[in-house]
Amino acid sequence: MNDRTARYLRAKEIVATADGLPPEDRAAFVARECSGDAALLAEVAWMRKALASETTLPTIRWEPEEPLELDGEQLSGPSERDYRVVRRIGHGGMGVVYLAERCQDGFVQRVALKLLRRAVGDSRPMLERFQRERALLARLEHPGIARLVDGGLLADGQPFLAIEYVEGEHIDRWCREHSPDLRQRLELFLQVCAAVEYAHRHLVIHRDLKPGNILVTPDGRTKLLDFGIARLLDTGDGTPVEATEFGQHALTVAYASPEQITQKPLSVATDIYSLGVVLYQLVCGQQPFGHHGSSFDASRAIVAGEVIPPSRQAKGSGGLARIPADIDAIVLKSMRRETDARYVSVSALAADVVRFLQRRPIDARRSHVGYRARRFVSRNRWPLAAGGVIALTLTAGITVSLAALSSARGQQHLAEQRQQQLERITAFQQDMLESVDIDAMGHAMWQAQRDAIVAAASGNGPDPGAVQRLDDALARVPATDIAREALDRFVVMHALARVEDDFADTPQLAADMRHSMARVLLGIGQYGSAITELERVLEKRTRVLPPGDPRIVSVLVDLGAARLQAGDIVGANRSYTMAAEGLPGLDADDALRLAVEAGAARTLAARGELQAALERQSGLIRRWSTVLDPHDAALLELRRDEVQTLSRLGRREEARERMAALLPHYEASVGAGDRKTLTARLTFAELTNTLNEYEESQRQAHAVVLERERRLGRDHPDTLMALALEGANRVRLAQAEPAFSQTERFMRELLARQVRVLGADHPQTLASQSDLVRLLGKQADPDKTRQALQLHTEVWRARQRLLGPDHLDTIFSLGGLANLQRKLGRNEEAIATAQETLRRFERTVPDHRLVSATWELIGAAQYSAGRLRLARDAYARSLAQRDAMNGPLDAHTIESASGLYATLFALGDEAGMARVRSRHLDPVLQLDVATLNASMLGIRETARRALQGQNDD
Repeated sequence: MNDRTARYLRAKEIVATADGLPPEDRAAFVARECSGDAALLAEVAWMRKALASETTLPTIRWEPEEPLELDGEQLSGPSERDYRVVRRIGHGGMGVVYLAERCQDGFVQRVALKLLRRAVGDSRPMLERFQRERALLARLEHPGIARLVDGGLLADGQPFLAIEYVEGEHIDRWCREHSPDLRQRLELFLQVCAAVEYAHRHLVIHRDLKPGNILVTPDGRTKLLDFGIARLLDTGDGTPVEATEFGQHALTVAYASPEQITQKPLSVATDIYSLGVVLYQLVCGQQPFGHHGSSFDASRAIVAGEVIPPSRQAKGSGGLARIPADIDAIVLKSMRRETDARYVSVSALAADVVRFLQRRPIDARRSHVGYRARRFVSRNRWPLAAGGVIALTLTAGITVSLAALSSARGQQHLAEQRQQQLERITAFQQDMLESVDIDAMGHAMWQAQRDAIVAAASGNGPDPGAVQRLDDALARVPATDIAREALDRFVVMHALARVEDDFADTPQLAADMRHSMARVLLGIGQYGSAITELERVLEKRTRVLPPGDPRIVSVLVDLGAARLQAGDIVGANRSYTMAAEGLPGLDADDALRLAVEAGAARTLAARGELQAALERQSGLIRRWSTVLDPHDAALLELRRDEVQTLSRLGRREEARERMAALLPHYEASVGAGDRKTLTARLTFAELTNTLNEYEESQRQAHAVVLERERRLGRDHPDTLMALALEGANRVRLAQAEPAFSQTERFMRELLARQVRVLGADHPQTLASQSDLVRLLGKQADPDKTRQALQLHTEVWRARQRLLGPDHLDTIFSLGGLANLQRKLGRNEEAIATAQETLRRFERTVPDHRLVSATWELIGAAQYSAGRLRLARDAYARSLAQRDAMNGPLDAHTIESASGLYATLFALGDEAGMARVRSRHLDPVLQLDVATLNASMLGIRETARRALQGQNDD
């Protein structure tokens, strides 16, 4: 027995004996038994502290000791809300839960009614904790979280919560009784992850995740219960909640993290640990520390990080007979003792589970190069070499199959069998090409280069300094971009060059191969090359296939999508129009039909026909929602299209609300780290930007940038799109030097990459140029403003040429010209340009929210020109529209109110000034500065100056 084990056993004996002594004798006994042995004394102190954290929660004596049976009792809540108790369904240290019926105004609703049991002594901390649960639950609206229905005090002063009553079984019991396979268990687990990730985005951690708090409903959906011991990640003033805060020790030991046992500050990593324990139990049927004889031994094992992999644990009831090594790795990474060694977020944990389900390498084993190589080769045998050998292997394999088929033409039956085999082989190889993991490929290439260089330079042994310098240098190498380029040049383009010759006698098979590789080009962002190949496929298929054949429709859909991504709206419209001609030949529920219809509606929105696009998208959603699962990826994309159209129509609050509801569905459908989910997250960030929450939008956009750079590369068009949003937020947040110079450098570097990758006339390039114009126009330097006017004139002309005079983007650019003309003091030009902007709005979207911005601009120009009454009328129209649309305290509303007040001040209209001040300016000046974002702080300052008669416009 080693010294540490002996010391542990001796400490355990001392603690057990001390606990049996009167409290006043324990300290002397411990000191005597330890006899000056500092290490033994520390072990005893730690052991007693751990036991205290497990057994001595709040020192409140509850009355009564057992929860009352209130079956049939009538309890009265506030505002004549009554609850009839049906039966008790659970209780814990904090409260008792009853199934009850909520009765109000003749409406009856079944709820889980949670009551705080009466306490003797100071129960204020417990009451505060109960009230915090109510506040937290009210913030969480997610299909995977039990919803708060009501809360308050009963007629007798007893606090209560009424929570959505969920019919279901605890997830561990459900697994025991239904014996689902591994995939089904993991899909349930992903639903739980989506709910927890949602709570984390709202700065809430659960702290007591366990199967007893997770129900599976009869329709197979999970519901997360009991945020009773959840807490905010910070106190609201930036100070973390300390470990000594009341309620810190409320936990279930079997699922507790090391930091909970040792009473250290908690974070999202705490929930990640508990999720790992839940996953452990779902696959194994046993708790990871269930083999320990006591809670104390389990606590010690948790703190020491002694976790037996689930595959080596004795299987419990309902456990799987075989647990893959990847699942072991995911569980063990989630349950690491050190918080920074676990997954960085729940979405990262969920993404690894999704990778496992897709048979891709998981991050938990990323450092094992041999493992990644095996997984990579198992799915993509030739892309790993990233060279001509891969393409030759592909084409040679198919050529051999074709030769075998040709030699058997005299034997019709055998030929048919071999044709089927050939088609299966070809389909398999095509699928492998389309599913190439660029991230894994880049990592493997990067690692191979590093290992080769280190091996070649080692000599008598590697120089640690040289290896570190090499790693530092390679860290700046965009491995994913290298892999994209290798796949494009050495695999796809090489194979395409061989297709025509090698498959000359089977042109349709050649077309299928070309179509498949064009999709690979789309996936890696090579839109121009993809369009070229798709056009060749279309030409070959239309030559031999009848009009309306699904294979023609399919390539037209891909061609339309590629042209739209490349910014060719006219070409995209032409492709989808041609594809629509094949709709009569498709079944009503054919997924290809939805792809055609959704793409046509998306193109309609891109052309600026927003109202027509919205009507078509809403109609498609109504029709396809009756056919498809709510989590179907195509249906989710259609809903996201609708959200974007709503936003462009100015209905931004509605759009963001819908997008927030969509995000959990994306995560549940394709996983938190999937490319489609990242696009949905970026859409949400764009909506956050449109509502002037620039700091939050920048945080959201930057997170997507990092993920896309890792997965797709720095120069992938999707990465550039996320960077463009980050740049737009930087522009709006920049208020002075050095932020102006730093942001201008960022935007010019971004524009150079966009021009190189997308082209100068791409809509995204023009949008970023407009953001640079905004940045230059914000500065007091007239030279910068003149540069902005020149750049913006180029944008307006490009949009007029590409999109037409009445496209919304063209109209926005025209309004931007008017604003820059006004800033340069060219007030007459500005007024004329703004009035033309209004006429174009009237022809297209007369109630668009930017109509009010244009009136505000006219008011500023008239004010600068000294025409105060005309300025007053223009400001008044802008204010009336913004107040009706956004409310009296919206940032844009206050902007118009400030301009109107300054104008009324100059006119000496005291009655009008009083009305504007009481409704708009005084309330915004009374807001707590600490709660305002950068945009509202600026608006508040504008309001303050307006009261002094200063017009910022």
